Amino acid sequence: MATPPPHRRTNRKAQIRRRRIAALAAAVAIALLVISAVGVFAGWFKSTSRTTAPATTQAQVTSPKPAPVPAVSTASWPIFGNTPENTRAATNVDATLPLHTLWTTNTRKLIELPPVIGGGRVIVGNYGYGVAIDQQTGKILWRHAVGANIAASPALTGLPGTATAGQPQRAIFATMAGHVLALDPATGASVWTVALGSSVETSPLVLGDGVFVGTRAGQVVRISLTTHRIVWQDQTGGSVKGAISRDGNDIVFGNYAGAVTALNPATGAVVWRVYSPTGSGTFYGAAAVAAGRIYIGNTNGSVIALNAATGRTIWTQQTGGYVYSSPAVADGLVFIGSYDHDLYAMSATSGRIVWRQDLGAPISGSPSVIGGLVWIATLGATAASGHTYAMNVRSGAIALTRAAGRYAAPVAIPGLIIDPGLDSVAALAPAN
Repeated sequence: MATPPPHRRTNRKAQIRRRRIAALAAAVAIALLVISAVGVFAGWFKSTSRTTAPATTQAQVTSPKPAPVPAVSTASWPIFGNTPENTRAATNVDATLPLHTLWTTNTRKLIELPPVIGGGRVIVGNYGYGVAIDQQTGKILWRHAVGANIAASPALTGLPGTATAGQPQRAIFATMAGHVLALDPATGASVWTVALGSSVETSPLVLGDGVFVGTRAGQVVRISLTTHRIVWQDQTGGSVKGAISRDGNDIVFGNYAGAVTALNPATGAVVWRVYSPTGSGTFYGAAAVAAGRIYIGNTNGSVIALNAATGRTIWTQQTGGYVYSSPAVADGLVFIGSYDHDLYAMSATSGRIVWRQDLGAPISGSPSVIGGLVWIATLGATAASGHTYAMNVRSGAIALTRAAGRYAAPVAIPGLIIDPGLDSVAALAPAN
């Protein structure tokens, strides 16, 4: 190959130098841009960087991080008492304080009895409507006008792990106009209605195909969940207002004639019937059944424990006022409220008062045990003056006070505590 002339060799060298200089300049420019970007991100060039408060100070004024929205699960609180035995306890739920409010939804009418939870929905009855609320968002999914006041918890059927698993999924409501009606829990559409001819304040108990309620006229009725017809009805001699409970192979309830009765759920036949061992008085609240014993409160101020198989009295304990409250049972204790303003914790085996907490107002509703806390609402002198309290189950020490309540205490599933107020429902979860 021929050798290039001298001037071309000189031009070639100059081009190479220029290219090297340009490449070096570009590399320097890129490095400066990277350093600048890092400095901006890290706050090197902010005039306030030297006076920024320490992280510990910022943390003191930062709002708490919202708790995660609970995922829909198969867990449920499907009836008034959670279990067919009406123990009103969910000790597996984390109720660690502080609690964060996930949402609050106003149902626009008075709520007298607690909601139920299942299938991703919170279902509640108020004075005029059945209402379904989305468990995760608090959005009202449907409202169904029932044409009367509801003074009972609804019941959810067909949910996994419940006494009606495999049965049709329904939301069952009882009304003070004497109707028991089943709605589609997904849409609120009416599926069937049975008229009983007398006001119903009993929160329905559902076992398999049987829907059990009591009436003000003194009847206990079994309705078929699948045929929607009355299977049997038993006249008990006094109004039945509290929820009916499962007692082993039987069902049990108190009435306004002062009797506690066990019936065969298949036939309605009386298994046993006993009258209050503490004298005159009526049974308004539901019974709770645990460890072979039945616990029930009487309007004469007494709390009574009976042998579940025979109805024989095991113990009685006296409070200082009317007992309309249904008991909650957990950890060997019976929790029950009285009109004397006290919530009581009694030994389940002996009736001995372990502790009592004066809450400053009558207690009409029923407690519930959630985690290591027992919850109750007080009947304030005015509609707006009731409160919801949570107390340590072992000591009775008040751990939480909420400006809601009057009638119904919270219910819960893992990850979610539902606290009903006068007309609203709030969802709570641990803030951590």
